[in-house]
Order: sequence, then structure tokens, then C-alpha cells
Amino acid sequence: MKSPDPASLQNLNDIVLPAQVNWWPLATGWYFLFALALIVLAWFGYRSIKRWSSNRYRRAALEAFHRLERDMHDDARRGDGLRQIPVLIKRTALSVYPRKQVASLAGAGWHQFLNSKTKKPLFTEPVAEILDRVSYSAGDLNEISPQAAATLLEATHHWLKNHRAASRPQGPRET
Repeated sequence: MKSPDPASLQNLNDIVLPAQVNWWPLATGWYFLFALALIVLAWFGYRSIKRWSSNRYRRAALEAFHRLERDMHDDARRGDGLRQIPVLIKRTALSVYPRKQVASLAGAGWHQFLNSKTKKPLFTEPVAEILDRVSYSAGDLNEISPQAAATLLEATHHWLKNHRAASRPQGPRET
């Protein structure tokens, strides 16, 4: 029953809601947004694959390093493992830097080159001395203490993992 008073609550009617807005078809702006997101995802995917591919040499070097590291725990193979460390560092450097720049380096020039490729200089005087001793010693390497060997291993691992590569690594090279 309607009341003659226009301000009475009995005169209220139910609210009529408008029809729901459909999500499909989308407005043109959404298509542009999806296309832009797809382009950005494709670009990031391309960059990730390119970075992963360019670091293949680094993964191979770290795998070889871990094999050498396991050899260090066996006293019979410790000397051979130590001799392979400088070879591994040089092969890794030759695979990513120009041969003209790396192949002829030895001694202090080689240490300076290695230190210039990382943020923190790893091959300081004590480590460089151990590296030279391992590189050029023809005798038994058992006189190198386990602590010195561990220091060399740590510096080598850090260099293999963190060195700055040349802007574009070249293909496989003769070592």
C-alpha cells in the first residue's frame, strides 16, 4: 500500500541493476597490451637463451674444475690435478678472449690479465706464486700445502665463475 506521504519508506521501489558488462570481445587497447607483453616476453626469452648459450664455455670449465677438485682429495692424483689448474684457466681464457691477447701471456702479465677480468683481484702475490709453481714445476707437487692448494682452487673457481667475458665470445678455438 502506497502512502500519500512522498517521503515515506513504503514508497521505495527495488533498485534495477543494469545488465552485466561482457568481457568479450575486448577493447582494442587490450589487444595492443597483449601484443606488447608478448613482444617483451619474446625479447626476454631471446636474451636468456643467448646468455645461456654464450656461457656454455663457462659451464664446461666449471664442470672440469669440479672434476679436478675431486682429484685433490685423492693423494695419488693430487699433483696431476694441481697441474691441470693452470691449463684449465688458460683454455678457458683462450675460449673467450682473442688468442693474440692471451696466448703469449705468462708470469706477472698473466696474473695482471686474470685480475683485470674480475672485480676483485684474485691472483695476488701468494696465489700467483702458487699458480706459477704449479705451472712451471717439473717435480713432485706434494710439497704444496693443502691450504695453499685450497687457496689456489678457491681463486680459480671464483675466476671461472665470475670473470667478465669479452663482448662476443668467438667460436671454438684451437688450444
